[in-house]
Amino acid sequence: MTPLAVHRSRKLIPEFALHRPRSAAEAVAMKAAAGPGGVFMAGGIDVVNRMKFGAPVTDLIHLAGVNGLYDIEEAAGGLRLGALVTHDRLATSPLVRSRLPDLVQCWPEVANIRIRCKGTIGGNIMARDPGYDFALASMAADARLHFLTADGGMRVIAVSEPDAVTEDGLLTAITMPSGAALRLIFDRSLRPIVSLAVGLDVADGHITGGRVAIGCAYHTPAVARLPPIGPVRQSGEVAGMVATGLPEPVADHHASPGYRRRMIEVLLRRILEGLT
Repeated sequence: MTPLAVHRSRKLIPEFALHRPRSAAEAVAMKAAAGPGGVFMAGGIDVVNRMKFGAPVTDLIHLAGVNGLYDIEEAAGGLRLGALVTHDRLATSPLVRSRLPDLVQCWPEVANIRIRCKGTIGGNIMARDPGYDFALASMAADARLHFLTADGGMRVIAVSEPDAVTEDGLLTAITMPSGAALRLIFDRSLRPIVSLAVGLDVADGHITGGRVAIGCAYHTPAVARLPPIGPVRQSGEVAGMVATGLPEPVADHHASPGYRRRMIEVLLRRILEGLT
């Protein structure tokens, strides 16, 4: 008989081999040798939780000792954030504060202190959880993910690409655009019904386009493109176009699909009207 529910328990964690690589190349080689049961672990928030639900992990590749994954540095047109940067370090970094002030402003409100100090931005993206915030921020900003592949090459892919988190390599860094040409706005007021991260491309004081990343409304984070806003298309029209063009949101005990779609439109319109 199929069980009605699967409850989280430490008893469901399978036996596994623990690996501690000292370099990114060594980590990638370990995962390739482990096969489908090999997983990378950074802060462990998501991985350990999945293991408590019985995820078939045979080899745990712990990345804490890998140099180069904790760096925050200037990059062409933005910032390069190491995959193991924690949420707390992101919020307290002077460089991030100066280059991505919109991001830093809301980050102290994300999660609780344990997750902020242990959870990593790379793990947040790779988990593909619809309620995770940095995944939304990176999608709204049109960030790029840097993967070290098994053959030693580096693959760079947009975070919004459908296969971005199925890459077999190791996520080493995230490049986030920054500066006056990008505005990031968050609205988490209706979580867990819906949350929004909006990235606006700005030129000469005008909104030339952008992206809205949507959390909590789908099984994985979703992103939609925003057209230019101005004399041709006003904020309300753009919000309505985006909401209408979205796939059907999920239905659960928090909200119906119709209510979620309506709230996406309402929150996006409020954000855009506050800027135009």
